[in-house]
Amino acid sequence: MEEDRRSWETGAGDAALATPAMDRYNGRILILKSFLIYFAAPVVYIGIVQAALCDRLGAGATVANLPASAYLLGSVAPLVLSWLIPHRWTRPTLVVAYLVTMSAFLMVLATLILPVSNTVRLWAVVGQGLIQGVSASVAHVYGFQCLKRGTTPKGRARALKWAYGVSPLAGVAGSLWAQFVLGGGIEGLVFPYDFGLLYLTGVPCMVAISVLSSRYRLLDIQEEKPPNLLPYLWRSLLSFWTLRILLLVWLAYFFWYLTINTMPNLSLFAREALSREPQELSGWMMALRFGFKCVGGFVLGVIAIRWGMRAPLLTCAGLVGAAVLWAWFIPGHLYLLAFGIMGAGELGGVYFPNYVISISSAADSTRNLAILGLVTPVSSLGPALHGGLADTLGFPASFLFGVTAALVSLTLILRLAPQTSTVRPGS
Repeated sequence: MEEDRRSWETGAGDAALATPAMDRYNGRILILKSFLIYFAAPVVYIGIVQAALCDRLGAGATVANLPASAYLLGSVAPLVLSWLIPHRWTRPTLVVAYLVTMSAFLMVLATLILPVSNTVRLWAVVGQGLIQGVSASVAHVYGFQCLKRGTTPKGRARALKWAYGVSPLAGVAGSLWAQFVLGGGIEGLVFPYDFGLLYLTGVPCMVAISVLSSRYRLLDIQEEKPPNLLPYLWRSLLSFWTLRILLLVWLAYFFWYLTINTMPNLSLFAREALSREPQELSGWMMALRFGFKCVGGFVLGVIAIRWGMRAPLLTCAGLVGAAVLWAWFIPGHLYLLAFGIMGAGELGGVYFPNYVISISSAADSTRNLAILGLVTPVSSLGPALHGGLADTLGFPASFLFGVTAALVSLTLILRLAPQTSTVRPGS
């Protein structure tokens, strides 16, 4: 297999042509988008709030985990789109993806304010997970492709450091707003209208994010005539899987995801840890999640610049495993700190893809990110599995599974090169 290796500090592929002005401009767009996404986090991040909503609608732990499973299952779309969509449509694709997310919010909002059955509402929340699994995975891949084509590797590292070191403060604000709303802070706002208000809050955020996404400045990439779909998919998967470094990243990301999938159960565990209903604490859980993410985002950016792109992956895998252990063994209100630790480790969702685009050419990065994204549908059984373990064997069985997955992820990451080099898979 032929490999074209260059140091990531000097730039990888076409992105080395990006200018310092593009670094600053596109970095500011990333930061502003991140602020808005984090403010809408209670409905953007499928997990805690959706599990609490399903719980209020009368669902058990397994069903309460289904929105997260559906979200992961919807992530197969980017691989097909990487074949179908030409490079010149990168920005419009990103904009449409965010507008589809907005439509999912409106769908759930409608069921919460209209006189429909709880069964319909449950299906709407699960449907949101599936729709958003498609739209968010597309936005994730094409957002990173915009960064690949609009920043240098060093500029991207700085942008990620500030975007995820500052913007999670908006996640704290959004989570406290959720706590205020769900905790009865607005007199007369009863269930399910309190959850409906959270979804309504996310709608203008998605509109603004769509506008910002349309403003990215990107380098042009030479268009190539796409091959037939099935041969393309086969060659893409084969080229990805025959490169050891990409295979290791994929597997490490998969096991990291299985640990992240413990999040809904961490929320439901509030009944045992604190004898409180999950809804009563959802806002505080989210606030801790994003407060720690803020600190973690800045620290991980420094770690990436100082020790290379593998170091943040090690840190994130260690943090998510530690979060599960903390929730399992630390009693009382200190148990809630598990959501902060998990939130910091959750930034692996940024640094695993960043590792992949750092070793991919601009022409290959969309495809490679799409294949990395197949981790999410493959791991879509994870939340339901965690829920089933909790229902049948108790929460400790789910927690043990999550810790084991984190240890496997750490072992695989240790086999990656500390620094990254551009690799070009053969056909």
